[in-house]
Amino acid sequence: AEQAAKRVKGVKAIAQENEVRNPSDKKTGDDEIAERAINILFWNAVVPSDQIQIKVQNGWVTLTGAVEWQFQRTGAESAIRRLSGVAGVINDIAIKVQAHPGDVKRKIEDALKRHAEIEAQRIQVSVQGGTKVALNGSVHDWQEREAIKLAAWSAPGVTSVEDHLTIA
Repeated sequence: AEQAAKRVKGVKAIAQENEVRNPSDKKTGDDEIAERAINILFWNAVVPSDQIQIKVQNGWVTLTGAVEWQFQRTGAESAIRRLSGVAGVINDIAIKVQAHPGDVKRKIEDALKRHAEIEAQRIQVSVQGGTKVALNGSVHDWQEREAIKLAAWSAPGVTSVEDHLTIA
């Protein structure tokens, strides 16, 4: 039934379990959670709601689909996690690969150079498979480290960032 429902055009969420609830029950039903999840993603300006599918089972929400940026992936999870009745969120949203490794590395290095507080020559950026970024080198403080990681995440197609930065 779940597979058949997924094939229906316009289906954005599936509440897989049928159950009988009394009006006095305090537990939020999966169908209610699914409906709220659709609405919260629809009204979220950061998340492309038409690219994310929602499945709810026993209060657990599974997010699937593909987005272009990491902040969209984490934004969807964060919005759903705040809904009442949600036991947990499984974030299986993929990031669309849309750049070549050289492009990703160049964009990250350009972003580092734009930050005046970061000495870009002390940071080495390597890209594996066009989507995984490894950062090596030394920084002055935690704030600089976070700025470098954010610059790495800002490159299109990045799916993971390995932080090997040391504070010196």
